[in-house]
Amino acid sequence: MQHARLSPSSSSRWLTCTASVEATAQYENKSNSASAWGTTVHGIGELLLKDKPIPEVVEGNNVDKEMMECAEEYVDYCRSLMCPDSITLIEEKFDLTFIAPETFGTGDFTVLNGTHLDIVDLKTGHNIVKAENNSQLQLYALGAIYDLEDLGYEIETVTLHIVQTRANHIDTWDVNYEDLMEFKDFASTQAKNILEGKTEFNPSAKGCKWCPHKTNCDALYEHTEKIVKGTFDDLEEIEGKANLISNDHIKKILDNAELIEGFLKAVKEVALDKAMSGEEIEGYKVVASRSNRKWNDEEKVKEYLDNLDDGMNYYQEPKLKPLTTILKTLKNDNKINEFVVKPEGKPTLAPITDKRKPLEKVSECFDDLS
Repeated sequence: MQHARLSPSSSSRWLTCTASVEATAQYENKSNSASAWGTTVHGIGELLLKDKPIPEVVEGNNVDKEMMECAEEYVDYCRSLMCPDSITLIEEKFDLTFIAPETFGTGDFTVLNGTHLDIVDLKTGHNIVKAENNSQLQLYALGAIYDLEDLGYEIETVTLHIVQTRANHIDTWDVNYEDLMEFKDFASTQAKNILEGKTEFNPSAKGCKWCPHKTNCDALYEHTEKIVKGTFDDLEEIEGKANLISNDHIKKILDNAELIEGFLKAVKEVALDKAMSGEEIEGYKVVASRSNRKWNDEEKVKEYLDNLDDGMNYYQEPKLKPLTTILKTLKNDNKINEFVVKPEGKPTLAPITDKRKPLEKVSECFDDLS
């Protein structure tokens, strides 16, 4: 999928941290199974909205039941916003060159009813996305407004919608025309500064969340250290003694908790990648994470339990009771243990003092991380 350099999808980053555009240019834009899954669901949704048949393969992936359900719920929501005389735009590419040259974005679903515009964005991940002040959707709204006004339509109010049924989350936010024009001026100014090289780093939870540069970002490291350290000369002074810090310092840390936690998580992921590729991280090793027992074939377990004539109920409808509960009930039944497996844990980074043995040939474990 083609993306603009100053794309709406990454606007939460470049609008707040203008230096991030140049800093992230060195990183390859990698896709993963989750993004591929989402692309397929978007493709199914587009076909359904256009009343076209759904083939077995969409966007290079086989269509499964969960994909169809996710797309159908999204389509039902979109259609609930439509009237007989609605103007609808499906997967419309919006020209955003009024923000910056060669800038564009593709809106999932746009519908105009009278003078009211609805912008709907489908999200297929589990991380909750909010509609309020969502820069991506505001840029789509501006693109739609410019296109529709050129055709003679008048727009007064706008509602932004996030449809995230996979996470049981639907969110909306109303914004008026004047506020969107103010946002347009802000976005245009930030884009102009980026293009002219007048940039600066500005770490923030939202901006840094998906930034590929964050583990190498000196500004984020310094910002995080400054917040945590506060007025102390070094972190050792407060190690394990959070009661020594003032309430103002506590508030500052809490206000930046998401940013700090995101930075630490990203550092751990990079450290694991390096260790998996054979680089030494002093004081750490790669081990198998702990895993829980599970049924090797739940349907066969149900069939086996249903045939037991012992008068016991092994269900918490519609699912089986927890594995440990069933094993405890059938502790004298050796047959049930044949259905139990303990998967090998995924590679994880642990201190060298961890009792688990280091994994050998860790490079062979890469497939487990996908």
